[in-house]
Amino acid sequence: MTQGTATGLDEAYRSEMNHMHVTRLAGSGWFSRALAVAARLGIADLVTEQPMTAEEIAARTGSEPQVMRRLLQMLKVWAVFERDEEGRYSLTEKFAPLREDHPFSMRNYCILMAETYDDAFAGLGETLRTGGSGFRAVFGVSLYEWLERAENAETAAIFDRAMAELSRPVAALLARQRDFSGVQTVVDVGGGGAGMVAGLVAAHPHLHGVCADRASVCERGPQQLAKVRGEDVSARVSFQPADIFTEVPSGGDLYLLKNVLHDWTFDSGVRILTSIAEAMRRTGAASRLLVLEPLVETDFDAVRAMFQRVVCEEGTGFTRADLEKMIEAAGLTVVSVDQLVSNHTVFECELTGE
Repeated sequence: MTQGTATGLDEAYRSEMNHMHVTRLAGSGWFSRALAVAARLGIADLVTEQPMTAEEIAARTGSEPQVMRRLLQMLKVWAVFERDEEGRYSLTEKFAPLREDHPFSMRNYCILMAETYDDAFAGLGETLRTGGSGFRAVFGVSLYEWLERAENAETAAIFDRAMAELSRPVAALLARQRDFSGVQTVVDVGGGGAGMVAGLVAAHPHLHGVCADRASVCERGPQQLAKVRGEDVSARVSFQPADIFTEVPSGGDLYLLKNVLHDWTFDSGVRILTSIAEAMRRTGAASRLLVLEPLVETDFDAVRAMFQRVVCEEGTGFTRADLEKMIEAAGLTVVSVDQLVSNHTVFECELTGE
Protein backbone atom coordinates (compact mmCIF):
# COMPACT_ATOMS: atom_id res chain seq x y z
CA MET A 1 0.00 0.00 0.00
CA THR A 2 1.42 3.39 -0.95
CA GLN A 3 1.66 6.35 1.41
CA GLY A 4 -0.90 8.22 -0.61
CA THR A 5 -3.38 5.33 -0.39
CA ALA A 6 -2.87 5.03 3.38
CA THR A 7 -3.47 8.75 3.81
CA GLY A 8 -6.61 8.51 1.74
CA LEU A 9 -7.91 5.65 3.91
CA ASP A 10 -7.13 7.60 7.10
CA GLU A 11 -9.11 10.57 5.82
CA ALA A 12 -11.99 8.31 4.76
CA TYR A 13 -11.99 6.69 8.21
CA ARG A 14 -12.04 10.05 10.00
CA SER A 15 -14.87 11.14 7.73
CA GLU A 16 -16.80 7.99 8.60
CA MET A 17 -16.27 8.63 12.32
CA ASN A 18 -17.68 12.14 11.88
CA HIS A 19 -20.62 10.59 10.06
CA MET A 20 -21.24 8.34 13.07
CA HIS A 21 -21.15 11.30 15.48
CA VAL A 22 -23.79 13.08 13.39
CA THR A 23 -26.05 10.05 13.04
CA ARG A 24 -25.81 9.20 16.73
CA LEU A 25 -26.84 12.69 17.81
CA ALA A 26 -29.53 12.95 15.13
CA GLY A 27 -31.04 9.65 16.23
CA SER A 28 -30.85 10.30 19.96
CA GLY A 29 -34.54 11.12 20.05
CA TRP A 30 -35.31 7.52 19.12
CA PHE A 31 -33.52 6.31 22.22
CA SER A 32 -35.28 8.78 24.53
CA ARG A 33 -38.64 7.59 23.18
CA ALA A 34 -37.56 3.97 23.63
CA LEU A 35 -36.55 4.77 27.22
CA ALA A 36 -39.95 6.37 27.87
CA VAL A 37 -41.80 3.33 26.51
CA ALA A 38 -39.70 1.02 28.69
CA ALA A 39 -40.49 3.27 31.67
CA ARG A 40 -44.22 3.25 30.92
CA LEU A 41 -44.21 -0.57 30.70
CA GLY A 42 -42.33 -0.87 33.99
CA ILE A 43 -39.63 -3.08 32.47
CA ALA A 44 -37.03 -1.86 34.96
CA ASP A 45 -39.19 -3.12 37.83
CA LEU A 46 -39.87 -6.44 36.12
CA VAL A 47 -36.25 -7.37 35.51
CA THR A 48 -35.19 -6.21 38.97
CA GLU A 49 -37.21 -9.07 40.43
CA GLN A 50 -35.29 -11.51 38.24
CA PRO A 51 -33.61 -11.39 34.79
CA MET A 52 -36.02 -12.17 31.96
CA THR A 53 -35.85 -12.99 28.28
CA ALA A 54 -37.42 -10.68 25.73
CA GLU A 55 -40.24 -13.19 25.30
CA GLU A 56 -40.95 -13.26 29.03
CA ILE A 57 -40.95 -9.47 29.23
CA ALA A 58 -43.24 -9.27 26.20
CA ALA A 59 -45.67 -11.68 27.85
CA ARG A 60 -45.71 -9.67 31.10
CA THR A 61 -46.23 -6.36 29.30
CA GLY A 62 -48.62 -7.46 26.53
CA SER A 63 -46.07 -6.68 23.81
CA GLU A 64 -45.07 -8.31 20.51
CA PRO A 65 -42.02 -10.49 21.33
CA GLN A 66 -39.86 -9.66 18.32
CA VAL A 67 -40.40 -5.93 18.70
CA MET A 68 -39.72 -6.17 22.43
CA ARG A 69 -36.41 -7.87 21.62
CA ARG A 70 -35.46 -4.94 19.38
CA LEU A 71 -36.45 -2.43 22.06
CA LEU A 72 -34.25 -4.14 24.62
CA GLN A 73 -31.38 -4.37 22.14
CA MET A 74 -31.71 -0.63 21.44
CA LEU A 75 -31.49 0.22 25.12
CA LYS A 76 -28.64 -2.23 25.65
CA VAL A 77 -26.59 -0.03 23.29
CA TRP A 78 -26.83 2.73 25.92
CA ALA A 79 -26.21 0.25 28.76
CA VAL A 80 -29.72 0.63 30.17
CA PHE A 81 -30.06 -3.15 30.21
CA GLU A 82 -27.50 -5.94 30.07
CA ARG A 83 -28.00 -9.45 28.67
CA ASP A 84 -26.53 -12.69 30.02
CA GLU A 85 -25.47 -15.79 28.06
CA GLU A 86 -28.97 -17.25 28.32
CA GLY A 87 -30.50 -14.17 26.68
CA ARG A 88 -32.01 -12.79 29.89
CA TYR A 89 -32.08 -9.03 30.44
CA SER A 90 -31.47 -7.17 33.69
CA LEU A 91 -31.26 -3.48 34.61
CA THR A 92 -27.80 -1.95 34.98
CA GLU A 93 -26.97 -0.18 38.23
CA LYS A 94 -26.58 3.28 36.71
CA PHE A 95 -30.15 3.13 35.38
CA ALA A 96 -31.64 1.93 38.68
CA PRO A 97 -33.64 5.22 39.00
CA LEU A 98 -35.91 3.91 36.22
CA ARG A 99 -37.52 1.72 38.88
CA GLU A 100 -40.70 3.12 40.32
CA ASP A 101 -39.72 2.01 43.83
CA HIS A 102 -36.25 3.59 43.72
CA PRO A 103 -35.85 6.25 46.44
CA PHE A 104 -34.74 8.72 43.77
CA SER A 105 -36.86 7.38 40.92
CA MET A 106 -36.77 9.28 37.60
CA ARG A 107 -39.37 7.14 35.85
CA ASN A 108 -41.98 9.87 35.35
CA TYR A 109 -39.35 12.44 34.44
CA CYS A 110 -38.16 10.18 31.59
CA ILE A 111 -41.70 9.88 30.29
CA LEU A 112 -42.37 13.63 30.51
CA MET A 113 -39.09 14.55 28.82
CA ALA A 114 -39.35 12.08 25.95
CA GLU A 115 -43.04 12.64 25.25
CA THR A 116 -44.61 16.02 26.09
CA TYR A 117 -41.40 18.05 26.22
CA ASP A 118 -39.96 16.42 23.12
CA ASP A 119 -43.20 17.15 21.27
CA ALA A 120 -42.86 20.80 22.33
CA PHE A 121 -39.40 20.99 20.75
CA ALA A 122 -41.08 20.68 17.36
CA GLY A 123 -41.68 24.40 17.98
CA LEU A 124 -37.99 25.22 18.37
CA GLY A 125 -37.92 26.94 14.97
CA GLU A 126 -40.76 29.23 16.04
CA THR A 127 -38.88 30.07 19.24
CA LEU A 128 -35.79 30.94 17.23
CA ARG A 129 -37.75 33.15 14.84
CA THR A 130 -39.88 35.00 17.39
CA GLY A 131 -38.48 34.30 20.85
CA GLY A 132 -41.91 32.98 21.85
CA SER A 133 -42.90 29.67 23.40
CA GLY A 134 -42.36 26.63 21.20
CA PHE A 135 -44.85 24.77 23.40
CA ARG A 136 -47.58 27.28 22.54
CA ALA A 137 -46.71 27.04 18.84
CA VAL A 138 -47.24 23.25 18.95
CA PHE A 139 -50.11 22.90 21.42
CA GLY A 140 -51.88 26.24 20.98
CA VAL A 141 -51.75 27.14 24.69
CA SER A 142 -49.14 27.46 27.42
CA LEU A 143 -47.80 24.41 29.26
CA TYR A 144 -49.84 25.07 32.40
CA GLU A 145 -53.03 25.78 30.44
CA TRP A 146 -52.55 22.50 28.57
CA LEU A 147 -52.03 20.56 31.81
CA GLU A 148 -55.29 21.96 33.20
CA ARG A 149 -57.39 20.40 30.43
CA ALA A 150 -59.39 17.37 31.50
CA GLU A 151 -58.25 15.28 28.53
CA ASN A 152 -54.63 15.71 29.66
CA ALA A 153 -55.18 14.51 33.23
CA GLU A 154 -52.77 11.58 32.86
CA THR A 155 -49.96 13.81 31.60
CA ALA A 156 -50.68 16.32 34.37
CA ALA A 157 -50.26 13.57 36.96
CA ILE A 158 -47.01 12.46 35.31
CA PHE A 159 -45.85 16.10 35.37
CA ASP A 160 -46.57 16.38 39.12
CA ARG A 161 -44.71 13.14 39.84
CA ALA A 162 -41.81 14.18 37.61
CA MET A 163 -41.43 17.48 39.46
CA ALA A 164 -41.46 15.60 42.76
CA GLU A 165 -38.79 13.22 41.43
CA LEU A 166 -36.54 16.15 40.52
CA SER A 167 -36.99 17.62 44.00
CA ARG A 168 -36.25 14.54 46.15
CA PRO A 169 -32.45 14.48 45.84
CA VAL A 170 -32.28 18.27 46.26
CA ALA A 171 -34.41 18.02 49.41
CA ALA A 172 -32.08 15.34 50.78
CA LEU A 173 -29.07 17.59 50.18
CA LEU A 174 -30.71 20.65 51.72
CA ALA A 175 -31.92 18.66 54.74
CA ARG A 176 -28.34 17.61 55.51
CA GLN A 177 -26.66 20.91 54.71
CA ARG A 178 -28.85 23.36 56.66
CA ASP A 179 -29.98 23.66 60.28
CA PHE A 180 -33.77 23.28 60.61
CA SER A 181 -33.88 23.12 64.41
CA GLY A 182 -35.48 26.57 64.68
CA VAL A 183 -38.08 25.94 61.97
CA GLN A 184 -41.57 24.53 62.54
CA THR A 185 -43.47 25.19 59.31
CA VAL A 186 -42.03 25.19 55.78
CA VAL A 187 -44.10 26.63 52.91
CA ASP A 188 -43.02 25.45 49.45
CA VAL A 189 -44.25 27.97 46.89
CA GLY A 190 -44.99 26.35 43.53
CA GLY A 191 -44.08 23.04 45.15
CA GLY A 192 -45.79 20.76 42.62
CA GLY A 193 -46.12 17.24 43.99
CA ALA A 194 -44.54 18.31 47.31
CA GLY A 195 -41.34 16.40 46.61
CA MET A 196 -39.19 19.12 48.16
CA VAL A 197 -41.13 19.87 51.33
CA ALA A 198 -41.95 16.19 51.89
CA GLY A 199 -38.24 15.38 51.75
CA LEU A 200 -37.51 17.96 54.44
CA VAL A 201 -40.38 16.73 56.60
CA ALA A 202 -39.19 13.13 56.24
CA ALA A 203 -35.67 14.10 57.33
CA HIS A 204 -36.82 16.26 60.26
CA PRO A 205 -39.79 14.79 62.18
CA HIS A 206 -40.54 18.07 63.97
CA LEU A 207 -41.33 19.87 60.70
CA HIS A 208 -44.71 20.48 59.10
CA GLY A 209 -44.98 21.44 55.45
CA VAL A 210 -47.36 23.33 53.19
CA CYS A 211 -47.30 22.98 49.41
CA ALA A 212 -48.80 26.02 47.67
CA ASP A 213 -49.61 25.52 43.99
CA ARG A 214 -52.39 25.45 41.42
CA ALA A 215 -55.74 23.99 42.59
CA SER A 216 -55.52 20.95 40.31
CA VAL A 217 -52.05 20.11 41.65
CA CYS A 218 -53.34 20.35 45.22
CA GLU A 219 -56.24 18.03 44.38
CA ARG A 220 -53.92 15.30 43.09
CA GLY A 221 -51.18 15.89 45.64
CA PRO A 222 -52.35 14.12 48.84
CA GLN A 223 -53.01 10.76 47.20
CA GLN A 224 -49.76 10.80 45.25
CA LEU A 225 -47.76 11.85 48.30
CA ALA A 226 -49.27 9.14 50.50
CA LYS A 227 -48.38 6.52 47.90
CA VAL A 228 -44.74 7.62 47.72
CA ARG A 229 -44.01 8.77 51.27
CA GLY A 230 -46.49 6.93 53.49
CA GLU A 231 -48.81 8.13 56.22
CA ASP A 232 -46.24 9.59 58.64
CA VAL A 233 -44.93 12.15 56.15
CA SER A 234 -48.16 12.82 54.25
CA ALA A 235 -49.96 13.57 57.54
CA ARG A 236 -47.51 16.43 58.16
CA VAL A 237 -47.81 17.97 54.67
CA SER A 238 -50.85 19.93 53.55
CA PHE A 239 -51.72 21.33 50.14
CA GLN A 240 -53.10 24.84 49.75
CA PRO A 241 -54.31 26.17 46.36
CA ALA A 242 -52.75 29.52 45.53
CA ASP A 243 -52.10 31.92 42.69
CA ILE A 244 -48.47 32.50 43.58
CA PHE A 245 -48.40 35.73 41.54
CA THR A 246 -50.87 37.39 43.89
CA GLU A 247 -50.88 35.68 47.29
CA VAL A 248 -49.26 32.75 49.07
CA PRO A 249 -50.09 31.32 52.52
CA SER A 250 -48.75 33.07 55.59
CA GLY A 251 -47.48 31.22 58.67
CA GLY A 252 -44.22 29.84 57.30
CA ASP A 253 -41.10 30.09 59.43
CA LEU A 254 -39.30 29.20 56.22
CA TYR A 255 -40.45 29.68 52.61
CA LEU A 256 -39.01 27.73 49.69
CA LEU A 257 -38.96 28.70 46.03
CA LYS A 258 -37.19 26.04 43.99
CA ASN A 259 -36.85 25.97 40.18
CA VAL A 260 -39.73 28.40 39.74
CA LEU A 261 -38.22 31.73 38.76
CA HIS A 262 -36.43 30.44 35.66
CA ASP A 263 -39.85 29.65 34.14
CA TRP A 264 -40.67 33.35 33.99
CA THR A 265 -39.42 36.78 32.99
CA PHE A 266 -37.71 39.15 35.41
CA ASP A 267 -40.91 41.12 36.03
CA SER A 268 -43.00 37.99 36.62
CA GLY A 269 -40.35 36.75 39.03
CA VAL A 270 -40.59 39.99 40.98
CA ARG A 271 -44.36 39.48 41.27
CA ILE A 272 -43.88 35.98 42.71
CA LEU A 273 -41.20 37.14 45.15
CA THR A 274 -43.34 40.12 46.20
CA SER A 275 -46.28 37.86 47.08
CA ILE A 276 -43.91 35.75 49.21
CA ALA A 277 -42.51 38.87 50.88
CA GLU A 278 -46.03 39.97 51.77
CA ALA A 279 -46.75 36.54 53.29
CA MET A 280 -43.52 36.78 55.29
CA ARG A 281 -44.52 40.24 56.50
CA ARG A 282 -47.90 38.91 57.66
CA THR A 283 -46.14 36.04 59.41
CA GLY A 284 -43.47 38.03 61.25
CA ALA A 285 -39.94 39.34 61.01
CA ALA A 286 -38.28 35.99 61.78
CA SER A 287 -39.62 34.41 58.59
CA ARG A 288 -36.99 33.58 55.94
CA LEU A 289 -37.01 32.58 52.27
CA LEU A 290 -34.72 30.16 50.44
CA VAL A 291 -34.57 30.62 46.67
CA LEU A 292 -33.03 27.61 44.93
CA GLU A 293 -32.14 28.07 41.28
CA PRO A 294 -29.70 26.53 38.78
CA LEU A 295 -27.95 29.54 37.29
CA VAL A 296 -27.14 30.13 33.61
CA GLU A 297 -23.42 30.86 33.56
CA THR A 298 -21.79 28.27 31.26
CA ASP A 299 -22.35 26.72 27.84
CA PHE A 300 -23.74 23.61 29.51
CA ASP A 301 -26.26 25.76 31.40
CA ALA A 302 -27.45 27.05 28.02
CA VAL A 303 -29.05 23.65 27.37
CA ARG A 304 -31.39 24.21 30.29
CA ALA A 305 -31.95 27.83 29.30
CA MET A 306 -33.00 26.77 25.80
CA PHE A 307 -35.41 24.24 27.31
CA GLN A 308 -36.98 26.96 29.44
CA ARG A 309 -37.34 29.21 26.41
CA VAL A 310 -39.06 26.55 24.30
CA VAL A 311 -41.29 24.85 26.87
CA CYS A 312 -42.18 27.68 29.24
CA GLU A 313 -44.18 30.73 28.33
CA GLU A 314 -41.62 33.22 29.58
CA GLY A 315 -38.65 31.10 30.66
CA THR A 316 -35.16 32.47 30.13
CA GLY A 317 -32.88 31.45 33.01
CA PHE A 318 -30.87 33.90 35.10
CA THR A 319 -27.37 34.70 36.34
CA ARG A 320 -26.60 35.29 40.00
CA ALA A 321 -26.65 39.05 39.44
CA ASP A 322 -30.08 38.79 37.77
CA LEU A 323 -31.56 36.94 40.73
CA GLU A 324 -30.05 39.27 43.30
CA LYS A 325 -31.61 42.26 41.48
CA MET A 326 -34.96 40.44 41.28
CA ILE A 327 -34.91 39.62 45.00
CA GLU A 328 -34.02 43.21 45.89
CA ALA A 329 -36.82 44.56 43.67
CA ALA A 330 -39.33 42.49 45.67
CA GLY A 331 -38.34 44.09 48.97
CA LEU A 332 -36.07 41.29 50.14
CA THR A 333 -32.40 41.18 51.08
CA VAL A 334 -30.00 38.32 50.39
CA VAL A 335 -28.26 37.44 53.67
CA SER A 336 -26.26 34.44 52.44
CA VAL A 337 -25.53 32.49 49.26
CA ASP A 338 -24.72 28.79 49.30
CA GLN A 339 -24.20 26.04 46.76
CA LEU A 340 -25.57 22.49 46.54
CA VAL A 341 -23.84 19.73 44.61
CA SER A 342 -27.08 19.45 42.61
CA ASN A 343 -25.92 22.67 40.86
CA HIS A 344 -28.48 24.78 42.73
CA THR A 345 -27.47 28.13 44.15
CA VAL A 346 -29.30 28.83 47.42
CA PHE A 347 -30.16 32.44 48.24
CA GLU A 348 -31.26 32.95 51.85
CA CYS A 349 -33.45 36.05 52.06
CA GLU A 350 -35.09 38.20 54.71
CA LEU A 351 -37.39 41.19 54.52
CA THR A 352 -35.49 44.37 53.73
CA GLY A 353 -35.06 46.50 56.84
CA GLU A 354 -35.90 43.69 59.24
